Amino acid sequence: MPSWNRCRSYTEDPSAAVRDLCHGLAVGAVFWPLVIGHAVLAKVPTYVSINTSITSPFVYMALGSLPLLSVQSGSTAALCLGELVAAREAGEAGLADDAAAAAANLASMMAVLVGAMHFAMGIFDLAAVVELFSQPLLRARTGAAALVVMLAQAEVLFDVFLDEKPTSPLLRFGKTCLQLPKQVHWPTFLLSICLLVALILCKMLGWCASGKSPNTNTSRSCRNKAISCCLQSFRVICRLLHSSGNLIVLAVATVVSWHLDGIGPLDGFEEPSARWAFSGWTWQLMSSALPTAVLTAFLSLGSHLTVAQRVRRPQDPWQPRRELLALGASSLAASTLGGMPVMANLAVCQALRSGTGFFATLGSILGHLGAFYLVAKLRLMIPRCAVSVILLVEFAPLLSSLPSELRHLYRQAQSARYGAQSSTLGFLVASDLGIYLMAFLSPLLFGIVNGSMVAILFQVVVSMSRFAGPGYVKIGRVPGTASYDELGPGSAACPIPKISITRPMGPRWFGNAAANTRAARAERRKQKQEILVAIADWRMVPFLDETALAHYKDSWSKVDVKVLVTNACGNVRRQIQESGLAEILQQPEETLADLHAAVLWAEEHVRQVEMSRTVIGLSERVGTTLED
Repeated sequence: MPSWNRCRSYTEDPSAAVRDLCHGLAVGAVFWPLVIGHAVLAKVPTYVSINTSITSPFVYMALGSLPLLSVQSGSTAALCLGELVAAREAGEAGLADDAAAAAANLASMMAVLVGAMHFAMGIFDLAAVVELFSQPLLRARTGAAALVVMLAQAEVLFDVFLDEKPTSPLLRFGKTCLQLPKQVHWPTFLLSICLLVALILCKMLGWCASGKSPNTNTSRSCRNKAISCCLQSFRVICRLLHSSGNLIVLAVATVVSWHLDGIGPLDGFEEPSARWAFSGWTWQLMSSALPTAVLTAFLSLGSHLTVAQRVRRPQDPWQPRRELLALGASSLAASTLGGMPVMANLAVCQALRSGTGFFATLGSILGHLGAFYLVAKLRLMIPRCAVSVILLVEFAPLLSSLPSELRHLYRQAQSARYGAQSSTLGFLVASDLGIYLMAFLSPLLFGIVNGSMVAILFQVVVSMSRFAGPGYVKIGRVPGTASYDELGPGSAACPIPKISITRPMGPRWFGNAAANTRAARAERRKQKQEILVAIADWRMVPFLDETALAHYKDSWSKVDVKVLVTNACGNVRRQIQESGLAEILQQPEETLADLHAAVLWAEEHVRQVEMSRTVIGLSERVGTTLED
């Protein structure tokens, strides 16, 4: 159902709609070059990415759950589509006659396949499939995609043409470097270097000016008000340069290309218009593209949900099933107008996050549309090297967290090693660090599609082999003692009223944490007994991986019962403190290590809750009697 209630955010402050619209127009005017970059990555005509970024956001605005999420062309879907287009061009000579039209048809077919998969997953409520991907795999895939994009720009920045183009990004980059002494086009190379330096300076000036402005007292104490005003003006100019750096680079490159020969322009930059792109489809073509479409659907869904979680504000609603329906419908709508598969765009969404409601997203669409029409009307010949420079600078920050990620995962793998039977090297390979390295390196060696398949298969193998014993048992207390045992036939233990004790069997990781939580809650609901305190006995849990910690932090912050963790070993207690889970649990230190202490604390908590209910009920009855 369309979320018309989003308009309520503007009822209290109608001027917010105008501010959001203006803010969105500015964002759309600044970030439209990324849309062109996605077309370059996908190896499709520019109108394919343009039509995608104009039509799909309207569908998401009507069906999606987040008001400030911009759904358009994305790097993950573009890279997968680009590899498929390159493979089809290399494998079939028939595509050479009209390569642009064939690539556009292939993009629309991929949009239909990916959109149908997302829509079907939404109908059957299969949003939980994202839990199959561990956090290290998702984070590493993002960094790998960024590096693949950056390596691919070498050919354009140096204007080098390769007769044979390997599917491996690293091998292709190496062959490009070997061809530099023979084929480098110096005007293009020098222009690329100048544009790169200029754009980096614009971004750095914006970062330097992002600090807080001087406070009022400092300004008043300043002897020379003119200096203070100049500083404020400098900050404003720096922020403008930071936000409009992409446009400056495009403008400079366009002007310079008029006076230099041999600067390659973008092909087929036309006005946005609907394209009927369903011709030439065959069952053979669809079946050959289906494996890539399946992988694109899963990767773009993971990227979409990751972006949504990063830009989502506390007051924003969140409905994963609705997100799947909106994502699938957006791709299907884009396909009818000659578009490509869609996903959330991180850069645009982060820029729109300061808005109030959906008028910011609407303004972004209009900003994109106006920029595309203006460039097409003026018939500007945008150099390809300028778009490559923008892609290089936009994706480079995604690699900044790589060293810290590796150090963190290595320390975690070292502390998580338990048991003398497993070697250090073997445990490192079967840890989060091994998954991260495999997910990061395999796309660089085999390409996005094949590399992602290798990383996913490696994760499946690890999840099947490294840990045993997922599941849990129910624990009760032996009457009249401080002893506890599993509940069941032959056991003297009995359940404790309004207290649930579960003991997970084995480590908590991305393959069992969420599943066991859902199973335990479903069992409690089935028993129809009131539970006020849930105790997790982690006697059998030697460590938790990153995905399990993230799951428990998110899950336990929303439950309506008091959660306690007990019988935790020293390593788990350290993880609880460092991850911030202790701030959510808010339990005494002694209860973390002793089950009986946790039960005594839980019984006291139950008594306090019952007493508060009694007092409230008594006061209500007394008030009713006095009124009578």
